[in-house]
Amino acid sequence: GTLSLFTLILAGYNDFPVFRTTVLTAPQKLWIGAVSTAVFFGALYIFTLAPDILPADNGEFQLIATQLGVAHPPGFPLYTLLAHLLTRLPGPASPAYMVNLFSAVASAAALVLLYLTVYQLARRHLASVTAVIALGTAATFWAQATTANIRSLTAFFAALAIYALARLYENWRLEIGDWRLGGQWLLLLVAALGLGVTHHLSLAFMGVVFVLFLLWLDWRFFVTPRRWIRPLLILLLVLLPLLYLPLRALANVRGAKESLATLPGFLNHFLGLGFQGDFFYYLQPIVLIERFKIMGSVLAFQFSPWLLLGALIGFLLLLKQEWRLARVLGVAFALHTFVTAAYRAPQTVEYMLPAYLPLVIFLGYAVGKLDKITPQFVERFCKSFQRDLQNRVTNAGRALARLFIASLIVAALYQGWQHFPSYAALRRSADTRDYTQFLLQEAPPDSLILANWHWVTPLWYLQDVEGQRPDVTIKYVAPGGEPYSQTWARAIAEGLADGRNVIATNFDEAAYQTLPPAEPLGEAFLFRQQPRTAVPANFTPFNDTLDNARFLAYDLQPSTVAAGEEAILTLAWKPLTRLNDAGDITQSPVPLYAHLIGADGRLYAQSDLTVRPQPNGITLTQFRLTPRPGALPGKYNVLIGSSDTRLPLTTLTVNAAAWLPVSQNRLYRPTADDPTRRLIGYDWDTTLPDTPRLYLHWQTANGYVTEVRDDDFGSLPATRGPWGVISKRYSVVSNQSRAYYVPLGQGIVWTGQSISNRQSPISPGDQFSLPQNLTAGRPVLRDLVTAVRLIGFEEDGYHWAWCDSYDSVPAMGAIPTLKWIAGSRVASPVLIEYPDGAFPDYAEYCISEKPAPGAPVLSVAETAVPGQTTGVTLQLYDAFTERPLPILDERITAQYQWIPLGFSQIGE
Repeated sequence: GTLSLFTLILAGYNDFPVFRTTVLTAPQKLWIGAVSTAVFFGALYIFTLAPDILPADNGEFQLIATQLGVAHPPGFPLYTLLAHLLTRLPGPASPAYMVNLFSAVASAAALVLLYLTVYQLARRHLASVTAVIALGTAATFWAQATTANIRSLTAFFAALAIYALARLYENWRLEIGDWRLGGQWLLLLVAALGLGVTHHLSLAFMGVVFVLFLLWLDWRFFVTPRRWIRPLLILLLVLLPLLYLPLRALANVRGAKESLATLPGFLNHFLGLGFQGDFFYYLQPIVLIERFKIMGSVLAFQFSPWLLLGALIGFLLLLKQEWRLARVLGVAFALHTFVTAAYRAPQTVEYMLPAYLPLVIFLGYAVGKLDKITPQFVERFCKSFQRDLQNRVTNAGRALARLFIASLIVAALYQGWQHFPSYAALRRSADTRDYTQFLLQEAPPDSLILANWHWVTPLWYLQDVEGQRPDVTIKYVAPGGEPYSQTWARAIAEGLADGRNVIATNFDEAAYQTLPPAEPLGEAFLFRQQPRTAVPANFTPFNDTLDNARFLAYDLQPSTVAAGEEAILTLAWKPLTRLNDAGDITQSPVPLYAHLIGADGRLYAQSDLTVRPQPNGITLTQFRLTPRPGALPGKYNVLIGSSDTRLPLTTLTVNAAAWLPVSQNRLYRPTADDPTRRLIGYDWDTTLPDTPRLYLHWQTANGYVTEVRDDDFGSLPATRGPWGVISKRYSVVSNQSRAYYVPLGQGIVWTGQSISNRQSPISPGDQFSLPQNLTAGRPVLRDLVTAVRLIGFEEDGYHWAWCDSYDSVPAMGAIPTLKWIAGSRVASPVLIEYPDGAFPDYAEYCISEKPAPGAPVLSVAETAVPGQTTGVTLQLYDAFTERPLPILDERITAQYQWIPLGFSQIGE
């Protein structure tokens, strides 16, 4: 109701009052708008700025900018120099924070240029305000504005180039002064493109489109060498930052190497020739079509559908009014999107950042021009009407246009309202420092830390910049030609053979079988040279025995969680030895589990492990407990056990959740008896068809709780509807057919589709999509992989006769979970095909060769027979530790280790 009222109020105004006043001149109004944009978004980004060190590329940029090192190709010399200048400013802030701050500055500057560009085209400040809010609060743009990265500077140069192009086009259109190429706007365009392309080569594709546009405007420029002098001088000046790479080639800093001082080495690094195989990687139709679909998901990940509709309308309006400029911006967007879709990169949402600029320019143009152009269209189609009727229709058209404009403004504001809690929470997060500093503090003397790229860069920062643990060696384990798990296993074995304690951030149970058992160290793994002889100092003593283990102590962190959040229980214990028939001591793997039990005696979380104990000394084992939905606030008992025997260990307090639960059916129904308790959503789940489940999401005075009902669906409490009318009528009872809702750990919910929905069997020649939708209820801080399996069962319906698999970062790697915030909804496509001819070969069991590199295809095996039962399963797991993401549904985990996506039959 509030949003509707705000929409109607905005519909009556053409602009904000401050910009309609006659006291200010047009340049003054523009200046106020631009400065206000810089101040507001600068303050917003500083308020939500990441406060400390960050992982992966972000951590590398913090380290490189502080040290004046050399980043991974293409090197980013200009970014390094500019970010380094901020680290030299006096003040208490750390270098890592100042490098983060540089992104906020670049992003705010890009939004100022966007404001000026939209005003240049639409001549309405409200249009500029809408555009900058839409882009400034988009998920990826906001994330980049608050973390150390090179994308914000890329967006700035793209915005500068588009602004210069728009001003140059305006001069050409109006023939103001010397509109021929060679004036100030051409020089600014050359500078923007030159700096942008030398900063990141991805802007070259937009640059090609802009240059062709210039050729169309004034082809004589390109055949008149004397007019090239000033642009070439500008181009030479903007190339100067590239000298940084050879000048730092011999410096004793991270990333520096002697080859940078040679021409081949410099070109190889600057041009990123090592990544050239990733360009146009997805070109086969079967995979390119799916990538194009994912581009739609990428756009929906940034902007609400209403804003995308506004951008489409704006493009059509601009095409009608200024078709030349509309085409160049449209082609620039399309080309950049195509190149990104065909590019194999794990951060597609970030690579698309320059393409978001044309979209929000179109959106701003719709806000600025729709209510002015609509009456013209109406008059054209109502010429045969009587004058009075024609005026009424025209006024109605104008009113509807303004109403739509107001709705776009509200949609942009609401987008920011939705995204703000996530970035405010990330502002308070110290996850990277907690992980890395714990490793350094707990590492034995002279240890070797083997880390993946995600964790090695902040570890390097702590060691190189802050001087922590100089005795420890930190080594990056780079992927090679062999399976990555084998590379890790070999690196660990070499470190142990060298007599060092080894800490590894990655784990693969199968590959590590020949290594000694690892000890958990936070989320990493410690391979000791000497056995542990003492319990960690912070552990709580616990002396008890099971049939196969003697327990010594435990540690539970944290002691209070909300439903859906993880608590980590670390247990110190020793195995009880057994003698075999020959009288020798045997030590086989020990099955152990941890259970979380409520006052009602029900199981609310569990962790089941088969542990390889240490051959000598004390074994530490880590259990992860995530209370499932339905765990109401209160104290829960933690029990440890093996087989049928359980021992009470401690208690865990569960509180109401702070994050709004994910729901496919939003409501707002206060209960009649307690107005502070509101039904805010409901969801049905029929993943197990015989046992449907209803989730009721409640908002209480202390937070959010979810009620789970497996029966008694009809006795729901009375609620207050519109105007406070009390009612017991619900829409939730009748909406349970083919609904899916499976909560997972880290606030993620699966709401995909089941293969059981198919009405016909899978026959030769069939190919169909099985969409898998995942929604985040809060920011996700770990990189997760989706694993989908197509299985053909034996006649017993249990054992596998054949299978095929597809493991990938969600959305074919385009939208990693590390980019997800509250409300992020990601579609991850999977194609299932039954080849009508040549069947794929198998690289190894359950892994077929795909019809094109990266194709999300699961194939029916050649050995499939008519009538055979087939099924599909889904599982998410940590990309580094391969630890499965818990399924928070005890009905499913009692039968499966994964989410069952239904069953079908093989047809004739």
